[in-house]
Amino acid sequence: MNILNEPIQLKSGVIIPNRIVMAPMTSKGSSWDGIIEEEDLKFYQKRNQVAGLIITGATAVSELGENFSYQMSIYDDRFIPGLSKLAKLIKGNGNKAVVQLYHSGANSKVSYQKHGKVVAPCLVDFPHLPYIVSELTDEEIWSIIKDFGQATIRAIKAGFDGVEIHGAYSHLIQQFFSTYSNKRVDYWGGTLEKRMNFALEIVKEVQNTVEKYAQRDFIIGFRIMEEEFHWGSTGYDFQDTLKLIDRLSDTNIDYIHGTTNRYGKLFKEVIEGRTALIIVPHASSAEDALKGLEYGDMISIARAALIEPYFAQKIREGKVADMATEITSTEMANSLGFPSKLTKWMLDPMGLSIVPKGMNYFK
Repeated sequence: MNILNEPIQLKSGVIIPNRIVMAPMTSKGSSWDGIIEEEDLKFYQKRNQVAGLIITGATAVSELGENFSYQMSIYDDRFIPGLSKLAKLIKGNGNKAVVQLYHSGANSKVSYQKHGKVVAPCLVDFPHLPYIVSELTDEEIWSIIKDFGQATIRAIKAGFDGVEIHGAYSHLIQQFFSTYSNKRVDYWGGTLEKRMNFALEIVKEVQNTVEKYAQRDFIIGFRIMEEEFHWGSTGYDFQDTLKLIDRLSDTNIDYIHGTTNRYGKLFKEVIEGRTALIIVPHASSAEDALKGLEYGDMISIARAALIEPYFAQKIREGKVADMATEITSTEMANSLGFPSKLTKWMLDPMGLSIVPKGMNYFK
């Protein structure tokens, strides 16, 4: 297990104390308006020894970019005090704190509830959505790119060590990359190269912001989804993704963060050491995590971070045999610091796939 404990220095110069990353997970402990509240703080404080790099759940850069209810937001200065408290808690044991920045585009269901409007790359019929989207103008696209820059300024002011640009899970950046949701024939679409432009312009904006405002080494990462399929059509395949990864690797960002380990070998070959690769081995144990380092420079844990808040600490202390891999009692569940709305959400029949084995003990 020693390799999991080895530090790694990123392109920016930031040193991560070990190879374990807590994956971004929406904790639903914020207010309806996106302000971080006590339940969020408790959730992350409970896990500030789970990994060397801890990434917050998706944090909205725009009023029209919210997919999750009771999520964190960062599109206004009023969010900075709560974010500052969170960054300080996460870093309480020498860990590095990164805030994940996202805009959910067509899937901004909560924004629709609040503002009656949702934006997307194109006027595409999304069968799973109960509303009609508004097509973004060129001016509006550039404005959203600026939103990522302004969000980065707030992350810097709040004391975070970096930001992760969320280009996965069908949010707006992925919508621009996908032929399913992007039918444009301008700078933002029409060819594979142009479908990359939105992501690459955001990276450029964030990098320029960091260069101007950060007074210290600052992490910039990018979350990517390996492929996108729909009933009867393909949004993009892994060959398209390899080309995007190649372009991202040339930008000098600190890492690329996948969503599976399926194409780890191919991604590693394309990256060729230009940036770090975070692999998602879907680990529930230290042994599973170790396998992810076959191709990854770091491994990302979600379910394991929910169940075992001392994941990295127990590996460091040689207590692998004592690590929890499932929730075995109501008492244990109650001790894990989940916000109440997160508990209810994860129990919902339509909930996310992060639901740990044994979660029904909450009932």
